[in-house]
Parts: sequence; C-alpha cells; structure tokens
Amino acid sequence: MRRLLWMVLWMLVLSATRVERAGAAENLWLETARSSITSHELRNHVGVLADDMLEGREAGSRGGHAAARYIITRLEAAALKPAGAHGTFTQRFQGRSQNLLAVIEGTDPELRSEHIVVGAHYDHVGYGTRRNSYGPWGYIHNGADDNASGVATLLEVIDALVHSGHQPRRSLLFAFWDGEEKGLLGSKHWMRQPTVPIDSVRVAINIDMVGRLTKGRIAVIGTRTGTGFRRLMSTDRLTGETWLDYPWEVKDNSDHWTFYEANIPSLCIHTGVHEDYHRPSDDVEKINFEGMQEVSRYLLEQLCELADAEHLPEFRPAARRETPESRKQTEAPLSAMPSRLDFAWQYVSGKPVVEQILLDGHAAEAGLVAGDRILAVNGRPLMSELPAAVLASESEIALEVRREGVAEAIVLSVPLRGKQIRLGLSWRSDEAEPGAVYVTRVIPFSPAARAGLEVHDRIYAVNGQSSLGQQEMFGRVQKLMDEEATEILLQVESRGVLREVAVSLQLPVEPTGDSTL
Repeated sequence: MRRLLWMVLWMLVLSATRVERAGAAENLWLETARSSITSHELRNHVGVLADDMLEGREAGSRGGHAAARYIITRLEAAALKPAGAHGTFTQRFQGRSQNLLAVIEGTDPELRSEHIVVGAHYDHVGYGTRRNSYGPWGYIHNGADDNASGVATLLEVIDALVHSGHQPRRSLLFAFWDGEEKGLLGSKHWMRQPTVPIDSVRVAINIDMVGRLTKGRIAVIGTRTGTGFRRLMSTDRLTGETWLDYPWEVKDNSDHWTFYEANIPSLCIHTGVHEDYHRPSDDVEKINFEGMQEVSRYLLEQLCELADAEHLPEFRPAARRETPESRKQTEAPLSAMPSRLDFAWQYVSGKPVVEQILLDGHAAEAGLVAGDRILAVNGRPLMSELPAAVLASESEIALEVRREGVAEAIVLSVPLRGKQIRLGLSWRSDEAEPGAVYVTRVIPFSPAARAGLEVHDRIYAVNGQSSLGQQEMFGRVQKLMDEEATEILLQVESRGVLREVAVSLQLPVEPTGDSTL
C-alpha cells in the first residue's frame, strides 16, 4: 500500500513537471517570436516600400509592381506556401492589379480547414489627384503610414511566426491587397473569386496605418462584430503606456469592410489618422518605429491566440446597429450613491474632526456637534479611513469623540442611511461579451475603489472562475461574502490590458486625506 502511494505521488510530480515544462516551452517560443520583431527591420521594410522609386505604389502601376516583387521576395524567403492563382503568390484583377496571397497551414486535424485572413493593402495613391489626395497634387505620395506601415508589420509577424517554429492549429491566410485606395477593389475581387472557401474564413484582420502610435493608443476596430471578441483581443503584454481602444462603429474605409459585409467577424488595427493622411508628406521620417514594434508584437500574440483558440467568435448582426451614440447610452455609469452620514469633516493631525452637521439629520439627533474629534469607530481605535468604516457598518456606528471642554471621551450611537456597502461595485452584462460584466459604478472609499477598479473596467473572472454574466457575478461575490472571505481576486481588463486585482474586504489601516460623506 505504501509503495502504491509513493508511485501515485511520483506520477503526480512527473505530471506537474510536464505541465510546467510545457508552459515554459510555450512562453519560450512566444518570447522568441516577439523578440525577433525589431524596429530596425520594420524601418527597412517601410524604407523600401515608401521610397520615391516606387512612385506612390498606385494600383497596377510600375511602382505597385515593384512593391509586389519586394513582398513576394519576403514571402519566398519565409518559405510560405503560395495561395494565389495557379500555385503562385499572385491573384490578378482589372488588368495589372494584383493581390498577393500566402498561407501557413494549420496542424489541428479538425481546425486546419478553418482560416483566419490577415491582410494589409500595399497600394497607395501614386502622385495624387483631386479625388484621392488632400494635396498638393502631382507629387509622389509615398504612403509610409498608409499603408507601408501595415505591410511591414505583417511581414515582420510572418517572419516571427516562421522563425519561432510555432505551428498554429488553424490555417493563416496572409493577404496583401491591391486597389484598396480605389474602392477596396482587391479584397472585393478576392471575395468574388476566393482562393479558399469563403465559409472556411472564421475571422478577418486588417492592418491599416499603424505607423503613428500616439499617446499609446492602438485602435482595435470591430470587436463587437463577433461575440466574445474583446476578451480574445485583450492582453497582459502591452508595455509602457500602450493601451487598446475598442470603438463600436465599423466604417467602410478599409478592407475589413469587405469581410464585415459578408457576415464574417472582422477587425481593423489602426493607430489613427493624422495631418499627413493622403498627402505627399506621409514619409518615412515621421513613422514611430518603436510604436510599430509594439503593434506588431501585439498582433503576433493575438493572432496566435485566435489561431489556437478552441472556439472563435460568431458574427453579431447587432453590430450593424451600434454607433458611438448607442455606446454612450449603453455604457452610461450609474449615478453616485447618497451619503450614509449627515455631517462633513476634515482630517486634522490624522484624526477626523467634525466640521458641519445637518440640523435635521441623524448625527444631530445623536448629539454630534461641530468640532468633535473622532477617536474610534465601533469600539476600534480609528486607524482606518472614516468613510471606509461607515460603508462597512450595518445600520449604525458608535463614534467615540473628544469634545472641547469635556474631560472624558463621549460615545455616540449615530444611525446610518441606506444599506451596508461590502464591495462597492455595480455592473451590467454586455450581449457582445456574454462571459463578462462591465463596471457601472465604483463607490468612493469602498473595497473596490481601494483596489483601483474604475467605471468601464471589464471583469472576466472571480477567484479564477470565468464565464460570468450579471447574475453569475452577483451569485459568486455574494457566496464569497457569506463565507466571510477577506479577499476577492478578479481578472480585470482596463482599456485592453488584463490584470489580476486583489480586492481586500478588510478595512484599511491608515487615513489618506480630507473627505465628505
């Protein structure tokens, strides 16, 4: 029996070791892939594609063909499988225009037939005209940001994937679209004559203008086109001040629109329009290559997560009705909670001193007067914020006060308004993210506020349990409180950044400043 027990224990140790090694191996390939994406290589790609020699890369032009030859050279160097027409990388349309297509085939027997299309248009507007340029016209429009930046990003992601050795479960179709500037012609042509079955395309990602990262903002447009998309596109790997913006509105201004129109969950990654948009001044020296590196590494990670996920988002027709205005209405925060007390105070030498009392309130009836120095709450020496103690109390608090001219401390029982606040958090469900809730109110000085939670934060898990809805979240939190838990661990997303937040349900130990309730 003892020998059997030791065998079982040893097997458990071996199993845990294998899991740990597998996790380490997974992190190793991803870190290797991320580190292979450099601002120097991105600069080289953009430098070639946005050179004057390519004359603005107008669709079908000699400059456009030169850009296509450069991209094909990079695809060949990465040993990608051609996915264009007749076993080539190209798909010609409207005379001399051409899409460029390559594939990394998936390895999962069941998922390899599904495709994620990742695209970036490589054409621009040539010398510019009144129809496609903000001027001056007749000069080369190099389009360093629009969209040499997107092409460079996609080339670097391909290179990182290939050299990391990672084998995605689903197939990845890489598309370099031509004719985007003339009305999304390349992606529309592909949709009419697809090189893989349309019904195999589960997600489409468009990379367009990612070279001007400003104030850390990366826009991920279209997360509401697929159920659960936002969670999949959030990350804990962004660096510095980088954050993700999730606009609700989807516009017909780039190639993601072609797939969106076909009811395919579609995203566009973008760093913003600027004053050089469709002008000759959109040149290499204005590109933020460190920002491009951040975008490229983000795209790499999320693309791999999508390719390897058990399930991908289903298309949400409701996204067609959602606008920035409907977002404001839906995500409107709840109003502030009314005060539980009838007096105001300020901290003096670390202790709250009563400043003003409502004459017809509970505090006045209890005998509290202005100038009283509060020493203790509910028999406990006041080593915590008074507001936090008030929120945590049930129907009344016992205040021990020192009053000028009175030798002994006075104990007063002061009734409280409203209910006890145990967590200080309100939330709603979002039909686009059925496995999460978003915060609609955080009560100041509550446990939630002290933990740093804010309105519009998303909560994906409680103590490691995910798949939350509004009622599920309430039930889990209520159960923990009934069990007198001292801490709740939340998985929180703020502006695309995932983090673990430990919410302590115990009172803090030090006052922090002046307050009013």
